[in-house]
Amino acid sequence: MTHTFTQFGRSLTLAALLALPTLGLGQTSTPLTKALEHLQAQRTKFGLSEADLLNPAVTSQYTDAHNGITHVYLRQRVLGIEVYNAVADVHLDRNGRVAGAHSSFVANANTAVRTAAPGLTAEQAVAATAQALNLPQPTGLQRQGEGSVTAGIRFNDGGISLEPIKAKLMYLPRPDGTLALTWDVEIYPKRADHYWSARVDAQTGALLDQYDYIVHEPASFAHIGKRMADALGATQVLTPATPQNPQRPNAPNSYNVFAMPLESPLHGAQTIVTDPANSVASPFGWHDTNGTAGAEYTITRGNNVYAYDDAAATNTPGSTVNGGATLEFTAPYVATATPLQNRPAAITNLFYWNNLMHDVMAVHGFTEVAGNFQTTNYSSTGLGNDEVQAEAQDGGGFDNANFGTPSDGQKPRMQMYRFQQASWNNTARPITLITPSTTAYNATDALGIFGPDLLTTGPINDTLVVVNDGSSRPAYGCGTLLNARAVRGNIALVRRSPRCSYGAQVLNAQNAGARAVIIADSVASNNLPTIFTTSTIGPQITIPVLGVTKATGDQLVQTSQTSTVTMRLLRTAQRDGDFDNGVISHEYGHGISNRLTGGPANSNCLRNAEQMGEGWSDFLGLWITTPPRSTGDTPRGVGQYVGFQALGSAGIRNLPYTTNFSINNYTYAIIGTGAYTEVHNIGEVWATVLWDLNWAFIGRYGYNTNLYASTGGNNMCLQLVLDGMKLQGCNPGFISGRNGILMADSINNGKANHDLIWQVFARRGMGYGASQGSSNSLTDQTISFQLHPTLAAKAKLTADMLAVFPNPAQDRVTVRMAAGSTTPVEVELLNTLGQVVQRTSASATVLQRDGVELNTADLTAGMYVVRLTGSTGTASHKLMVRH
Repeated sequence: MTHTFTQFGRSLTLAALLALPTLGLGQTSTPLTKALEHLQAQRTKFGLSEADLLNPAVTSQYTDAHNGITHVYLRQRVLGIEVYNAVADVHLDRNGRVAGAHSSFVANANTAVRTAAPGLTAEQAVAATAQALNLPQPTGLQRQGEGSVTAGIRFNDGGISLEPIKAKLMYLPRPDGTLALTWDVEIYPKRADHYWSARVDAQTGALLDQYDYIVHEPASFAHIGKRMADALGATQVLTPATPQNPQRPNAPNSYNVFAMPLESPLHGAQTIVTDPANSVASPFGWHDTNGTAGAEYTITRGNNVYAYDDAAATNTPGSTVNGGATLEFTAPYVATATPLQNRPAAITNLFYWNNLMHDVMAVHGFTEVAGNFQTTNYSSTGLGNDEVQAEAQDGGGFDNANFGTPSDGQKPRMQMYRFQQASWNNTARPITLITPSTTAYNATDALGIFGPDLLTTGPINDTLVVVNDGSSRPAYGCGTLLNARAVRGNIALVRRSPRCSYGAQVLNAQNAGARAVIIADSVASNNLPTIFTTSTIGPQITIPVLGVTKATGDQLVQTSQTSTVTMRLLRTAQRDGDFDNGVISHEYGHGISNRLTGGPANSNCLRNAEQMGEGWSDFLGLWITTPPRSTGDTPRGVGQYVGFQALGSAGIRNLPYTTNFSINNYTYAIIGTGAYTEVHNIGEVWATVLWDLNWAFIGRYGYNTNLYASTGGNNMCLQLVLDGMKLQGCNPGFISGRNGILMADSINNGKANHDLIWQVFARRGMGYGASQGSSNSLTDQTISFQLHPTLAAKAKLTADMLAVFPNPAQDRVTVRMAAGSTTPVEVELLNTLGQVVQRTSASATVLQRDGVELNTADLTAGMYVVRLTGSTGTASHKLMVRH
């Protein structure tokens, strides 16, 4: 039997019926009762009292069909009020035996409570939350449906949220060990740049804690921060770019895309894919929503995703692509075309890859009951009405991508942006002040709404002139310009005006002879440049239009009052994130890890310091775009296309992903040091070990090009990774993640691959004896390169168990080994003639933990071989020495 419960409402009523003391000896034993019994029996291990485990709320309970495991997810309650992120999970096999359990329940919770009565109403709490988050105050706030302060109250959007606002009482653990009574409030601001889950003091309204459901990517891009996007027009009529080469004949239900496993246009050409929907995951195709034969939509919309452009940054659907009655989506991608011209192809590709991720991951366990993203859940399990809102060429930023994942039953949103070559070249910016001094500014353009693309017109070098229409606000330029003569042949600057439209302002400047227009924002609090909106005047504009912040506008106006300002307007090449399938898959991966960790009704389980969300996303993006003929030591990057990077490079990451330790030498030891306190850098280390694991499984079981199959090392590894997320518990660290994968292999394969898993994790410092300490800390981990004792003595020494780094070496090289040995291990360095030029020995424990350092400073540059010999065999590894 399957149960799925939302955070608001039903969990509380059911939980009240399941308080453990009411279980009689004759009562039928269910997975839920067994889970509660197990927690009570193990309460000493978890450091809890009997009272701490009474009457928990059941957030989710479901059974996986592929392995028969029933997952039960609970949230602690005190005095009838839930405790934020106090989660217990228990996993039972087909026979009802407990396979694993975790708990983050608060110990002695009853004594930590200070009050159970709020001083603020839910409405007051919403207002306080909005104020604390610098949002407008809600207007017309109304309750919707039934609700209670403990089960949750649902409001309308209050004029400030894209989704209904929610509020419920919840205890929040505090650093001093107390439980503060708070209002837990969810608000999705209209700009969709955040999706806030916040907790405000129930007495004072003070903001105590906040979490953003949206995972932002800019921090991973080495040279760029979030800036405003080129705001494209939300026109409903799209003109496809002219193809460079004739397309092959089309077929019904076909998509012209960069098909799996292509990562981007750098990796291959578009092909037409016919009938790609998987019959298990999407039995009625990709355009169905009602579960009966026949498509409900002929556009890029269906049960799993609604793909459209949001170039106007309104977070509402702009244009889609219509495939007609036969569902033929054939728009071409043209490398030399602008993003606007390629928009139909971009939306089609985004639709295809979201559906592809849905189908492949559903077959491997991200199912309806596990919280996947669908309008209609055909199995009637889990919660529907939560298909992905996939926004192509989003106008709310660029050099960026993000994914917001609320709880099951609430729509996630993927926002894809355009990337500028200028972001990778710090000397190029859209606006450069040439005189009186050289200064670079960021700006947005109004491409698709007003005027031509600067890529088309080429750079514009002219004098900046502030317009004057003779009104009380002369720089608004809402009337005929009095300084038309000065404006003619130059760059006009106007102030954003509430008196007339952008179109009117630009048209007046254009009529005065301006070559380009810069619109300066008039609102100081807007930190990003102006967002342009659609305009009926837009088609009349024939000159480029740019937008800057108020601060930039003020600076330009002030400078122009004392000096002649000469400017250069330019825009370097752009690439569309909608064609980088690795980035799309990465973003979708955030939705998967957030829904699977801690259960589908809890999207707050990956906010601890050592969480690996970015790592899972990188891994999933790499996994699904793996070329069939590649090898583990082939360097793979992330975002090579959008980052304007070469194939084989790291892309927008620090190091390429490869099993070659000489290229990627990440170990658990780097976590918490230097830049490796940032989430994307932490994620690189986790993704590295998962990538190693993938290739270890491929080495044993081969590679299966059918990604829907259960056989093949790549598919088996993915299954363990997804199952590991379900089994690892809330707020996991690296060792929790490792243990989740080990548990998954025990359940799925009877521990058949424990040797591989231990070897891979030991090689990267997460072996037997490794500890993460607190998953809320990045500096308390214990590193271990040792195998599990039961495996160490049996593990045969092979080349895969050696790590030799750096390679090439200069003055010294370190050698590590993952295998065990009952005798000292001989470490030798041989030249190309087979002569031993260095020899030492060390115990297996030392080689696993610290490694052995060899001095290469006095060696002649060239090729050498490192050879290790122990009781479990002999293995060799090539070494290059360069000086």
